[in-house]
Amino acid sequence: MAELSGSSADQPLAFRIKLAFGIGAVGEAAYIGMFNTFITIYYNQAIGLSNTLIGVAVMLALIADAVTDPLVGMMSDRHRSPRGRRHPFLWAAPLPLAVALYAIFNPPESLIGQTYALFAWLAFWTILSRAFVTLFNVPHLALGGELSKQQHERSQLFSANTIFTYLAGSGFAYFAWSFFQGERERASDGVMVPGQLDPAAYLPLVIFVCAVILISIWTCAAGTAKAARGLSKRPDDLPSFTFVYFFKTLLRTLRNRNYLILLCGYFFFMITSGIYDTLNVFINTYFWELEPNQIRWFGVFGAPSAVLGALAAPYLMKKFDRKPVLVGSLLGAVLFAQLVVDLRLLGFLPENGDPWLLPFLLANAAGFFFTVGIGGVTVYSMIGDVIDENELVTSLREEGLFYSARAFFAKASYSVGHFVAGVLLDFFVRLPFEAVPGQVSQDVLTRLGITAGPIMGGAALVAVFIYARYQLDRRRHAEIIAEIEARGSGQSA
Repeated sequence: MAELSGSSADQPLAFRIKLAFGIGAVGEAAYIGMFNTFITIYYNQAIGLSNTLIGVAVMLALIADAVTDPLVGMMSDRHRSPRGRRHPFLWAAPLPLAVALYAIFNPPESLIGQTYALFAWLAFWTILSRAFVTLFNVPHLALGGELSKQQHERSQLFSANTIFTYLAGSGFAYFAWSFFQGERERASDGVMVPGQLDPAAYLPLVIFVCAVILISIWTCAAGTAKAARGLSKRPDDLPSFTFVYFFKTLLRTLRNRNYLILLCGYFFFMITSGIYDTLNVFINTYFWELEPNQIRWFGVFGAPSAVLGALAAPYLMKKFDRKPVLVGSLLGAVLFAQLVVDLRLLGFLPENGDPWLLPFLLANAAGFFFTVGIGGVTVYSMIGDVIDENELVTSLREEGLFYSARAFFAKASYSVGHFVAGVLLDFFVRLPFEAVPGQVSQDVLTRLGITAGPIMGGAALVAVFIYARYQLDRRRHAEIIAEIEARGSGQSA
């Protein structure tokens, strides 16, 4: 029974369960890598939809996704099944997610050139794809918070999750740029362009990503299934589910001051993240004029750096506690996210094509991924601690609610970031359709750099200031766990 010890405070969790939990992140990372890297440049440069409409479609999808996050969270908290509360969702999610992703990158030929019909197709399938990601992601995160109540072991679970996230994301980037996006002749005009500018280059890549989604998520479900039977069950006295109850329960999480701080900080940080993810492929393609066989190395350097950050996070938190680790990592992420762009704007970096440019960019990317790896593990671990604090007050274990409420506010702000980036690309940067790297005017490139540099960094600094007000430290968490266990012992006596 040692393998079922996720709900016990004094027995270690089996390594294979931690491994299986982490593997689940691979499918989600592959989806996010495909979507965040290529959605804007595919629809804007390859098939001719405005960045503003792309931003609106993504914003609508993320707003809908923000609503489905807490809905799925509450559903998984309340679900009763021989497989546990979370696993039915893990089994159900990957197949429809793969179908939706395939549809996003394969619009019917009849829609190409039909602006609003193409926009509707993108919005519809993006909304569905995000909903199916939620169907996996929220129960998966809730499972991580539920498998162990030990602070250090919980940190190790989310460290495994972060390690696989960044290994998968970086591995995806390497394979995508190496094998699917080489230079090719674009059918529409016969110009030799990188593969990301040719719609015909995307079909094999999408099929590969869909296969990764199916294999990894079902592996996670199978590998953690036995442990799920030993975890907490749905209480019998839950009130009937209504939409009034849904929104009241969602807003109830905001009564926890520490959780409210995490949500507000994440709101501003995710605005920055939405801008960064939208602009990154444009920056690499046009600002730095990198070829696909150069862009692929960002994944190679990013993966070990993110893994080192995720591995270091539990030990840093053990030594310094959660808050200083989070604040320090986010300051580092903000610095590295815009440093090289700002240096280019100031004239301190080598020119495009210089052999020293790529090493500068890769070293900067390694620093960025290292700090993000630390921050990702830390914030998920902090939410797990807040859930324990909530249990002390309410006597309820609501991992699904709290992780999904975080996602609700995060995705709402992330959608704003995507929309703002789209508007800036259309009305400030003014990048033309079917632009060819090396043939874009310097004024456009300067405005692109300003957007990806100083403009992007502002909201992230606000997030750091808010996170600094978090107050649930190691000593208080230990007191909370002791009080919960004492109350449990008293009730069972």
